[in-house]
Amino acid sequence: MMKHTVFLTFFIALTGLSAHAAGYDDKAMQVKEIRLSNGLTVWINEDHSLPKVFGAVVVKAGAADCPNTGIAHYFEHMMFKGTDKIGTVDYEKERPWLDSISAKYDLLAQTADETTRRQIQADINRLGAKATEYAIPNEFSNLVSRYGGSGLNAATSLDYTVYYNTFLPQYVDQWASLNSERLVSPVFRLFQSELETVYEEKNMYSDNVLMSAYERVMENFFSGTPYAYPIIGSTESLKNPRLSEMQGFYDRYYVAGNMALILAGDVCADSIKPLLERTFGRIRAGEAPARSEFTPVSLASQPEVRLRIPYPIVKGELMAFRTPPHGHADEAALDIAVRLLTNNFGSGKLDSISNNGGALMATAMTAALKDAGITFVAGVPSLPFGSRKKLMRRCMEQVDKVKNGDFGDSDLQALKMEAGRELKRKLEDADKRGWMMVEAYGNGEDSWAEYLVREQAVENVSRDDVMRVARKYFNNEYMDFVKKYGSYPSDKVSQPGYKPMPAKNITAQSAYAAMLDSMGHKDVEPRIIDFDRDASRISLGRMAELYAVKNNVNDVFTLQLIYHKGKVADPRLGVLESYIDALGTDSLTSQQLRRALQNVGSTLGFSAGNNSFTISMQGFERNLEPSLRLLAHFLSSVKPDKKQMSELKRAWRLNDMAFVKDNSSIAKAALSKIVYGDKSAYLNRVSVGDVKKMKPEELVSLFDSLQNVQLSVVYCGSRDAASVGQEVSRLLPVDKASELYTDTYKPLMQYDAPTVYILDNPKARQTVVATYTPLAPLPDPNGRTCLQLWSRYFGGDMSSVMFQDLRELCSFAYYAYGTAELPSPVLHADAPVGFTTMMGTQADKTMDAVATLDSLFACMPVRDKNMSDARRSMLNGINNSYPSFRSIGQTIALYRAQGYKADPDAALAESLKTVTDEDVYDYYNKNVKGRPYILIIVGDKSKLDMQKLSKYGKITELKLEEIYRM
Repeated sequence: MMKHTVFLTFFIALTGLSAHAAGYDDKAMQVKEIRLSNGLTVWINEDHSLPKVFGAVVVKAGAADCPNTGIAHYFEHMMFKGTDKIGTVDYEKERPWLDSISAKYDLLAQTADETTRRQIQADINRLGAKATEYAIPNEFSNLVSRYGGSGLNAATSLDYTVYYNTFLPQYVDQWASLNSERLVSPVFRLFQSELETVYEEKNMYSDNVLMSAYERVMENFFSGTPYAYPIIGSTESLKNPRLSEMQGFYDRYYVAGNMALILAGDVCADSIKPLLERTFGRIRAGEAPARSEFTPVSLASQPEVRLRIPYPIVKGELMAFRTPPHGHADEAALDIAVRLLTNNFGSGKLDSISNNGGALMATAMTAALKDAGITFVAGVPSLPFGSRKKLMRRCMEQVDKVKNGDFGDSDLQALKMEAGRELKRKLEDADKRGWMMVEAYGNGEDSWAEYLVREQAVENVSRDDVMRVARKYFNNEYMDFVKKYGSYPSDKVSQPGYKPMPAKNITAQSAYAAMLDSMGHKDVEPRIIDFDRDASRISLGRMAELYAVKNNVNDVFTLQLIYHKGKVADPRLGVLESYIDALGTDSLTSQQLRRALQNVGSTLGFSAGNNSFTISMQGFERNLEPSLRLLAHFLSSVKPDKKQMSELKRAWRLNDMAFVKDNSSIAKAALSKIVYGDKSAYLNRVSVGDVKKMKPEELVSLFDSLQNVQLSVVYCGSRDAASVGQEVSRLLPVDKASELYTDTYKPLMQYDAPTVYILDNPKARQTVVATYTPLAPLPDPNGRTCLQLWSRYFGGDMSSVMFQDLRELCSFAYYAYGTAELPSPVLHADAPVGFTTMMGTQADKTMDAVATLDSLFACMPVRDKNMSDARRSMLNGINNSYPSFRSIGQTIALYRAQGYKADPDAALAESLKTVTDEDVYDYYNKNVKGRPYILIIVGDKSKLDMQKLSKYGKITELKLEEIYRM
């Protein structure tokens, strides 16, 4: 999912930008490239600014290497199941059962008769139960957590697969051992349950109406190529997996010469190679075969493709052009050509159409895959009578201007600088650099240094280059996609009737785990934010403060004006967020404003949160003063615009259309209604009817009134705090505040009896099940820690009870998690607390999933090892989520506004030392076990057994209007 934010711009000739980009910090540029003896590529970026490491393994094998089979994605899931040493109590005894299961799956794939298939599936289930007698579910993820890891995950793309997490540097030996072992000898255990999980994932995607449209775009545009097929594979492939094919995929692609190890953070690049040789050097040598070349179908004279999207009234069109793959010599010039059409300043030629109220959306985007590229121009005309054809004609007229060189030199230079600034931001901390390295290697780069040279090639792009590539690629050969009202039929994947796997060894430990325990490591206290040292704090007036953090990495500044009032206090701020972004001032049109900010290299954005409204600016340090002047002008002189207000009203209606089509969004609204009652954000939102009644002047007046609210100014740059404070006080209206931070506390609802709430959504393939348990107040810090630790143990991550029992053993859910609902301990320590859960399950599994969750609440399994891992996971999270230098000022400002005198994680870390496992179990037994809870089910009611559901409480049906204000 991507969220696109349109930024604003301003006055025409304040200061121009030079064509060169300022030098990058050495730390950001230096990546040590190592080749191990087996041919494995290693890229290491050494950065000791924070005590954590981002580690990843990238394999150049994705969905395009096994088109429409889903094998690459299957394999990614199976890489969490362990090896012949991890995840088993006795592999030699387990192996014959696994071999028999593999043979049965091959037989299943060859069998069409349904009666015979059901018999084979029953055999697989029986054999799986035998194999599970030796399996230790989730041991790999448990060990990662035990040894300093957090954020463990993986992702499969069309071109590559990546396995990653963040870890504490003192556990680098254990991390290297674990992550190399999983690549040396993976074992495909618990395959049956994981296959059901993949079904759930496909169901989840199928309930996203835009995902189906996206798949049709790829299918048609890339017809004749491996990119035409979905990553997850076809339903037919899902029903007929072959473990032998998965083994073949591993043998073919998971070789040292086809993968890279990425490390970014607190490691020593000069001394780590011997450890990597001992661990990752064991991976089987070899080079993967080159991907077969393909020739896409010609787009010339292709018929128009109709995309079915179930939004009435809305029109839309997408013109897709074939553009070069990643690393092509034309890539930099094409990037600038697209930026001339759509950019973060909002000053592009297509942006101007939207800015002037001529469309709901007019945009261009480009994507370069390893072997092909796609660039599209898309438009959504104004509702309800805007002309799609006229809009697209206007869009292509703007494209022609780029082709003909109808753009200023200042625009060209500014957009090149924008690209340079974006690159600097990507390179400025270890996590971002780590992900850049992942994407670079995964997309076919053989050298980080050469990749950076190509990334910086945009500096040398000329006007002629832009015109040349625009003429070359925006030609008459394109594919036209036009929105049509309707939906695509859903594939049917029914529950095969598998019985849950036994949990015999869920608390066991392998010999390999014991070996890791014997490795030496040094326990280090998690890093805690220091409010006084980590950001300079200066008073700017009655209720305004500056938080300044030094940027020693590059010449990019960021500035945030955080007004401590959000959507909870005034829901209209959510409307303002969308509206203010499109306005100009009393002396500058919206487009002039955007171009002026472009000329000084700065962007402007607006964000409405629950507790605050933030105006964000970023730009180059040398242009801080003119950027602040532009911001000051906007703050004092913003002008209402009737045309933009009309477009906003239409867009608000479109948001409602999207909401009612998304089952997960409906479920979140239903849960919010149960937890907060009439104070639910979904019921207190501004409705379409409310927006229709609004006048432009009302929203501008609301924007003006924000300047009277308690303010935190957060700056990150190379200047000292005192000088920045003087500049901000001199140029911005920071001394007007008279309204203190608005407390946004919403009391949690209390219930006397268990109740079942059902919201019928017959078109949903996946049912969302949620629960809410009201709990007594916890004024004592240790009591709150007990709830937080129990919440992590019961529903927090891959080691949690919910994940293991509902997903791993029973295959009832793709996601399953629980969250503690804790009001502020500073402002509302004596208020009731609560606990919520949520899971997504295939409709015909709903009753089994509900019954299993109920049994976990009633008789929670006690697994001391998992409780220990949950404790360690919480400590890891404190350290590994420590903010980067760019965001630490904002973190401190928001904490202080809510009354915190110190980082709340400090108290949590101390409390975790004194709260025992028995304290946590005792909390569950006294406060959760046997306590009535509220059950919420959103999905196809016809799949539910009402008689069975009635045992969980009185059944009440919810209507959409009861949970969401339309």
